[in-house]
Amino acid sequence: MKRIIDQCKFFRGVVVAGPTASGKSDLALRLAQEFDGELICTDSMQVYRQFDIGTAKPTLTEQKLVQHHQINLIDADENYSAGKYERETSRIIEQIQERGRLPILVGGAGLYYRALMYGISHIPDIPENIHQEVICLQKKHGTHYCWEKLQKHDPHAAKGLHPNDTARILRSLEVVLSTGSGIATFQQQQPFAEERYPFLAVAPEWERSVLYERINQRTITMLESGWIAEVEMLLTRYSPELKPLQAIGYREIVQHLQEKLEWKQMVQKIQQRTRQYAKRQMTWFRKEAKIEWHQPDDEAAILAKIKVYLEK
Repeated sequence: MKRIIDQCKFFRGVVVAGPTASGKSDLALRLAQEFDGELICTDSMQVYRQFDIGTAKPTLTEQKLVQHHQINLIDADENYSAGKYERETSRIIEQIQERGRLPILVGGAGLYYRALMYGISHIPDIPENIHQEVICLQKKHGTHYCWEKLQKHDPHAAKGLHPNDTARILRSLEVVLSTGSGIATFQQQQPFAEERYPFLAVAPEWERSVLYERINQRTITMLESGWIAEVEMLLTRYSPELKPLQAIGYREIVQHLQEKLEWKQMVQKIQQRTRQYAKRQMTWFRKEAKIEWHQPDDEAAILAKIKVYLEK
């Protein structure tokens, strides 16, 4: 397929989107092998080193089969923004194209996808006193209290956030407190009205009940594969309060190790939070009109569609 890509007169790429546990990583790997591609991960957790099992990070074997980008970038106590992702990934896409290979984006982080495709909206700098005020509110009263406060000041933002989504709640709250406007006001001011890259986007489409069962089973598989040991190792280096250790599954395992959750409770909470996340992902991706949804066993049709797309 390299010959086809070399003959392209302008940039082309593929996006494999969809909710967690939908099989998009396996599909993307298959496409990369078939079409001489390189994978670019759009996952806000896979950027962290040593967060492997709980993020469903590509295995070392998979990374040897196909070149992967945008994983294992930072430690848990470092920051990585959507803006930085956009800048770095734009350069990576250019480099892949220069090599005559196919860039394939794969992942479920809608924020990273939007940052790359449409650019980053400008949100005014938050005054340090407001930033510290919001942090103190969370530490003193908890995330749910901050969510209720957000409801009063920016009900639209609060409606779209889970009451336990600490990072986004605090960010939305500090924006509205410092500017008087909801965060959506700034997010809608995208630098680019149209997508900057002509990607063909596909996504596996599962019945919701089947997807949820896949999520439930994958949680068990991850735990059996050493997820708890992974968290124990991370806790020897980092505070459990760090943002990545509050992510889905990691927080519940920390609570289990602290004897705040029994095993069964831990499993159920991980499964529940993951299902809720998958529902939010599906809602977000459904709004992207360019994404073409395919049945999970429809790989042949996907391959044929991409081949036609690359030969145009």
